[in-house]
Amino acid sequence: MIDLVLYHFPGACSQVAVCALEWAGLPYRTELINLATGEQSGAEYLKVSPLGKIPMLIVDGVPLAENAAILTFIAASAPAAGLFPADPTPFMAAEAVGGMSFCGGTLHPQVRGIANPARLTAGDVEGVRTHSKYLLAKSLTYANQRLADRGWWLGPVSIVDVYLNWAVSVARRNGFDLTPYPHVDALPDKLRAALPAFAAMEADDKSARAALRLAA
Repeated sequence: MIDLVLYHFPGACSQVAVCALEWAGLPYRTELINLATGEQSGAEYLKVSPLGKIPMLIVDGVPLAENAAILTFIAASAPAAGLFPADPTPFMAAEAVGGMSFCGGTLHPQVRGIANPARLTAGDVEGVRTHSKYLLAKSLTYANQRLADRGWWLGPVSIVDVYLNWAVSVARRNGFDLTPYPHVDALPDKLRAALPAFAAMEADDKSARAALRLAA
């Protein structure tokens, strides 16, 4: 049995990996890294993650970085769990990669530009925030229509939907109006109904926040 350790902060994109591990039914343990106090930039964590990023999954002592890679590894380690559609066509497999790339490479920088624009510029933060909102509106228009057409990102529910929900949750927490995107806005309730692992992830976030003495 593989030994899995996930470096994680509640509310961060590492929560998607928590959901994936719960969904896959793989035994794992978490190590909390307090982003609120800058622990990710400390010397000890930089030994684990040289870029100071989470999530970081340690697989039998070997580090695996980047959410898309981590989610792919978890899904491949428990294929019967169904994090991605079973026996996908080559096109469907590529669509799954595309969905994770959309979440990590398109939505993540956009919601970061809204939540923490100072990380993206040494200049005018409000300009970054305003343009990030403009870009996010375009992205969510696309995502909303895709969900309207397919129900879930790939048709069947997948870990891509959890990743999409994470990005949307950051936008929601930072006051972005989701009213024009009802299918996107409805993701949390849909995921709670469809995936016990999603509720487990939410419970983990609550207990991790308590452990780090963070506000709810």
